Amino acid sequence: MKQNLKNGIAAQGYDVVSFFNGSPKKGNEAYTSTYNDAKYLFASLEDKEEFEKSPEAYTPQYGGFCAIAMSEEKEVNPNPKSWEVRDGKLYFFTRMLFGIIDAKRQWVKKPEELRALADTAWAKMNA
Repeated sequence: MKQNLKNGIAAQGYDVVSFFNGSPKKGNEAYTSTYNDAKYLFASLEDKEEFEKSPEAYTPQYGGFCAIAMSEEKEVNPNPKSWEVRDGKLYFFTRMLFGIIDAKRQWVKKPEELRALADTAWAKMNA
């Protein structure tokens, strides 16, 4: 499976569990876990343990690439400060022009349609 990793680290070093709590935090090298050949960092031991119970529930969709870009069959590095948890899944988006244009705005207008396109593109990329 393709993944958006920097030096083997997923989610640009953010604690993926913290997104589900509504308060994203940078992870700490003291709390790490490996899943699908990617290293995940966590802000606390509790978040690390929560992730390890069910890692597939917390990993970002589309390997951590921007969801809007994926709907256009592109792999684009997102800004983890632009995110959404929808239907129990974590999505990242790109911010451009110093954060003024946020791809998430496009997503929330028609999430089901864009998710279907992104799901199809993701399946093709990982076939």
